[in-house]
Amino acid sequence: MANKKKGAKPLNDEEILNRIGGPLRKAADWSKDNIAIKGELGLKFYNRELFDTDKAKEGKPDPLKGRSKHVVPMVQEQVTTFVSQFERVFDGQGKVVEFLPNGPEDAPVAKQMTDACNFFVRVQNSYVALLDSWLMNGAITGLGVAHINFYEEKGWHPPETLKGVPEEQLVEFVAQEEAGEVKILSRSEPYAAPLPPEAAQQGITAEMLAEMGAPVQMLRDIKIRNRNNAWRMRFQSVRPEDFIVSKDAQFDQQTGGIKARLQGHKCVLARAALIEMGFDEEKVALATSATDAMDGLAMERAQETDYDQGVGDIEDDVDVYEIYMRLDIDGDGWREHVHLTIAGDLLNAPVLLNVEEVSKFYPYAAFCPFPLPDTLFGHGIADRVGDDQRLVSNIYRSNIDGLNASVNPQKAVNMQAVPNLDDLLLPHPGKIIRVDGNPNEVVQFINTPYNGGPSMQFAEQIKDEVSSVTGVGGGMTTMNAADLQSTSPSAMSQHANAQMLIIEKSLRFFADTGIRYSFRVMVDQLRSNPDGAQALITRLTGSYTPISVDKWDPEMDMTTTVAFGVMNRDYMQAVLDKTIQTQTAGLTNGSPLVTIQNVYNASRQYLENAGIKNPDAFLTDPSKAPPQQDKPKEPTELEIQAQAMQAATEQKAADAKAKNDLKLLDLYLEDDRIRDKNDQDFEIERAKNAAQVDTARVEAQINAERETLTRGFQQIAAMQPKPQQQPNPQMQQAPQMPPQMPPQP
Repeated sequence: MANKKKGAKPLNDEEILNRIGGPLRKAADWSKDNIAIKGELGLKFYNRELFDTDKAKEGKPDPLKGRSKHVVPMVQEQVTTFVSQFERVFDGQGKVVEFLPNGPEDAPVAKQMTDACNFFVRVQNSYVALLDSWLMNGAITGLGVAHINFYEEKGWHPPETLKGVPEEQLVEFVAQEEAGEVKILSRSEPYAAPLPPEAAQQGITAEMLAEMGAPVQMLRDIKIRNRNNAWRMRFQSVRPEDFIVSKDAQFDQQTGGIKARLQGHKCVLARAALIEMGFDEEKVALATSATDAMDGLAMERAQETDYDQGVGDIEDDVDVYEIYMRLDIDGDGWREHVHLTIAGDLLNAPVLLNVEEVSKFYPYAAFCPFPLPDTLFGHGIADRVGDDQRLVSNIYRSNIDGLNASVNPQKAVNMQAVPNLDDLLLPHPGKIIRVDGNPNEVVQFINTPYNGGPSMQFAEQIKDEVSSVTGVGGGMTTMNAADLQSTSPSAMSQHANAQMLIIEKSLRFFADTGIRYSFRVMVDQLRSNPDGAQALITRLTGSYTPISVDKWDPEMDMTTTVAFGVMNRDYMQAVLDKTIQTQTAGLTNGSPLVTIQNVYNASRQYLENAGIKNPDAFLTDPSKAPPQQDKPKEPTELEIQAQAMQAATEQKAADAKAKNDLKLLDLYLEDDRIRDKNDQDFEIERAKNAAQVDTARVEAQINAERETLTRGFQQIAAMQPKPQQQPNPQMQQAPQMPPQMPPQP
């Protein structure tokens, strides 16, 4: 590698445009001459348009006036059958591509990439719609191109209103708005939060709380719009006239992609969409508006789309060019792989919107039905069938004209026998024709014999030869009744297999170039955008295995296998059926050559070949099944004797242990009985002592109450007034005492 130059100066936008302007314009002109013009001719054949010699020139009459203008649909038939064969093969399998690890350390990443890439192709994109456009462009024009792009789609959800948002949460929303995650569209004036039901029941109001100095929570109603960003893998077909490539383009025999010094494509985007994608608004404003494409291929396609050449009538559209090439943009003497985004008029006022460094896997996958060696281009169906369509159309026209002359011959009229020639015009049943003389001598028919039989046979022979050139068509799909009578089944099978060699060649070439390379591009873009890859794959599978950008290379650490069935499905089904029978027999006999996984793989292929797209509904993958317990082996005689002796020993030990346990239980019971008796005697003695204590306490309490009453009576007596006269001693009596209660036992 060259050493970095001292004082390296990066290129500015103007210098970049000056350096690539000439090569880019040359590549665009070359692509227009070699792709667009060729595609225009192929599309005319497909649309069954009149040939150039059939059209009236300026100031000259119509050369086919009064004659047939029929154009046979040979290119239409061949293209439709060709694309149908491809879609049947590639859409008839569960996994389009499967990554195989080169070592055990690559196994987790290989499985992750297999699941993710097949999800991108089949679920996130319409696989059949992609194949149809991709293959149709290749079959008609000779070159079909698909563009792969892993990007983050940025947008906003519809607005929603949140009620009762506290001030603390509003602060969080403001921070998210500054980070660009949400948009606060409107907010209401703050209002007090509703009081709890307990406070309302007690008659407490917010004003009362405010007067008491208690804090009152304030709420707001806000209207926000949340971000709606999602990573997507876009897989779409590129119009042939929009593809730009240098004239040195060829299929890369290492990667299967396009090997060219410059490659890219043109698209039409709204000016507002460019700003939403993050491009500089001032640069976008400098780009000139797009105009309708006036090249032949665009005009030919526009005839079927109400003359819409890609530029809409709703928004201000801009021509955008995505260009990939090697360019020393930092001035260090080393040409980096760069992606240039250019807008506006490419010839007069181009505007460089963005420059980024990318990997060597440029995101374009090509398809050519019949490629020429060491080049990107080759033959399409129209290239191989167009001249024959012109020849067969002329044969059909001559036969149609001859048939018209035979069934509607020219007429010779005796003008003297017909007073009024208007009676012969516009004939209809029951019309009256006035004649003068013999009616049989009025009109004579000039009969023209029809001799088109041999020429029609010749036309059919041409069609059969064309089918053998393209590998599709009526000659390859129909069966001659004579072959059923004179040909053995094995010979017919060999003949059918030989007929399918041409279409299988195109299938295998497309599988190993366009399909295989497109999956490599997807993996490379996931590796180059680890954050987006982690977000998308984690959402898809629930887990993510990181991919090392420095240590991992799509073409070095993994190999891709494109599995597609042969065209003879009956033969393939018979082979798979026999294989499954052989595997089952070997598995039953314990053969080391066959495992249950081998039987599963063959059975799955059998169902896929039958057209069942979800074989997992009928089969269970043994590698994903829970581990089964090993079946116990039958014991030998020595093992049985040893087990019997061990059982006898264990029985004796159990009996001895039972006797010891019984004795120990008796000791426990005796000890427990003695302990219970002692506890019982203790409780009885304690009860006796407690009874004596209670009797003394009751007597003491009664005596205390008696003394209290005695003192009370004495005090009452002392308070009585004394008489003036001494009372008779006999009259004096002691105060009566209340009767004493006998003590309680």
